Amino acid sequence: MQGPHRKITRTRVVAAVLLVALVVAMVFNTSFLTPAEVAAIAPKPFDPAQTAADLYGKAQQDLPDQAEPLGEVVPAMQADVKTAAQKYKAVTPAGGSYVFPVTAVGTVAEATDASLRLQIEGVPDQTPVLVPLSTAVNGTVIRDVMGFKFADAPGQTDYQYVGDELKKLMLAEIDSKVNDPKSLKGKKVEVVGAINVQPTGTSVPKAKPVNLQPVTIEVES
Repeated sequence: MQGPHRKITRTRVVAAVLLVALVVAMVFNTSFLTPAEVAAIAPKPFDPAQTAADLYGKAQQDLPDQAEPLGEVVPAMQADVKTAAQKYKAVTPAGGSYVFPVTAVGTVAEATDASLRLQIEGVPDQTPVLVPLSTAVNGTVIRDVMGFKFADAPGQTDYQYVGDELKKLMLAEIDSKVNDPKSLKGKKVEVVGAINVQPTGTSVPKAKPVNLQPVTIEVES
């Protein structure tokens, strides 16, 4: 019985040696990361404020080249929204909603702390063009025109937060350029931004106000 017992023992020893060798080889071939290295490669938590800052910076850089004159867009969408959306490359964040990147140069006809009403060549006289300056500023319009979609955020709350953070940035830009809104009456301004259109049919009534959400506002001296 000695022979088989020695054979089994020898087999176990060989197996144990091989196992130890394998473990040693794995240790030498394994890269151990420091906590800093682990943090660097780990997925970053979603940051609505940083996302909004990135989108706003891109909007300020790209929209001036992408935006179409409001005096052309408004009559076109009042005639046929879908055709205008195709021609002027509007974004469609939801069914029946269109966001147009636009630029407008016009005279301030009325000015309050809440908004500027502009007279724009090409826009019908009965169409109010309003540039909100306070509570009516809507960051979701800029979020949408920049192509940020619901799927780009972890969930509904973060998606909304991006719009909220954009609103803060827009208000800061307005405050830096428009110190005294009422003093702008009669002056020319140039606004780059976007308008959100939600028609009930194929066209938009001429009496319906156009709210131009501003990314930049420049006052001509």
